[in-house]
Amino acid sequence: MTKRRQLYLVVVGLLFLLLAIIFVANFFFINWLTAVDNRNVSPGEDVAPRHGHVIEDSNPLLVQLDRQESQQQGLKANRAEGILGAVQSRVGKLKAVYRNRNPRYYPVKRGILRAFIGKTYNISTVWKTAAAWPSGNEIYPAKDERLGKVVQALQEAEIVSARNTPRGTQLKLLFDLTGKQTVLFKPSWYRRDTIIEGTVYSGKDRHNSEVVAFHLGAILNMRWTPIVVGRRVSLQEIYRLADTELQATMMKNDTRQCVYGKCHYCKPTEAVCDDAETDQLEGALLLLVPGKFSKYRSPWQRTYRDGVQAEWERADGYCGRVKERLPLDRLLDLIDVAIFDFLIQNGDRHHYETRDDRVLLMDNGKGFGNPFKDHFDILAPLYQCCIIRKSTWERLQIFSGGALTETLKGLSEIDLLHPLLTKDHYDAIERRLLLIYTTVEMCREKYNSRIFK
Repeated sequence: MTKRRQLYLVVVGLLFLLLAIIFVANFFFINWLTAVDNRNVSPGEDVAPRHGHVIEDSNPLLVQLDRQESQQQGLKANRAEGILGAVQSRVGKLKAVYRNRNPRYYPVKRGILRAFIGKTYNISTVWKTAAAWPSGNEIYPAKDERLGKVVQALQEAEIVSARNTPRGTQLKLLFDLTGKQTVLFKPSWYRRDTIIEGTVYSGKDRHNSEVVAFHLGAILNMRWTPIVVGRRVSLQEIYRLADTELQATMMKNDTRQCVYGKCHYCKPTEAVCDDAETDQLEGALLLLVPGKFSKYRSPWQRTYRDGVQAEWERADGYCGRVKERLPLDRLLDLIDVAIFDFLIQNGDRHHYETRDDRVLLMDNGKGFGNPFKDHFDILAPLYQCCIIRKSTWERLQIFSGGALTETLKGLSEIDLLHPLLTKDHYDAIERRLLLIYTTVEMCREKYNSRIFK
């Protein structure tokens, strides 16, 4: 046999192997879509809602590992990775419409930027304006250019006092601004180019993630986040304004002022300090959202234990069981949240909060940890349920072909901490958007237009 013929046979063999891999990956995804629970609830079927149901620790939707064989856990350990492989194999086959700019994008972008651009404000009325906006889970209106006044006030209003807030697991401070407005300050722990290794929930909160989440919510018309700006503060000045309890958690590191605060994991050995060159500390300033909130355990909560999977990570037909317990609007809210979280890679939404029975996007600091990793299981509510709001789908399509990150960059330029993200993170957002498009298209192939609600 000649060397040329041997080479020919090797090439043909490799091509057949590649086709086999693609076929198996697609089969895995379609097999997943076909799986339903014992009640045979289809992705397009509505289930009678049970309003006001709070998921308790004993709920069967949560972890029940004592009922599962360890062998079964091992067989299903890579379910999300298998589905991701199937989706990735189809990204290259997406229609051109998902890679090209949508002409509808340009006026939408202009309207968003007009609303965000800073404007002269009256400190005696600006906070009242923002407090009157929230309705349901919409924290601010879609096209109100007074938003720019609130943004500018947050960027420059004087801080008149500071104190600890003991809520939560990480350091946060409460500032009172001129005009009797209280805001939350989340400090910077990392440089922009720091890559967080480990699990999707590893590391401390990223302050820039809170700011970008606010921008992304406006772009996707999920105006469910607090209004957030980036701001630099001097901890030396904060010490002067702090109450005695906060001052007790502040100390000097060489010549720099530092703070470790008061929270579940706060301790003196993990303090943040003023920058050695600027004598300032970056952070995210969040305008507090008025109203009464309710807190629920997410049906897609992780176990936070190594090697231990939650039921949603291993059970076929899981979404059907969620539909039995949640009204359709709540489920669609959670699918919107999953899309949002997948874009920023926030895999730490173990609970969610509602206002007037609609889901909010609070606590968005665990995004943008690793631009080279896509934790696909964040998107589980979408690919397990195979339904999506028609309005969400239409909005996602407006920002195709690089338009999403172009708009995010435009909003970043308005913020005092620009640039908010590195190029790698912007590239990752566009990559993940293509994965979302592909997932929805694969669901549509299986269930047709029934997936749109």
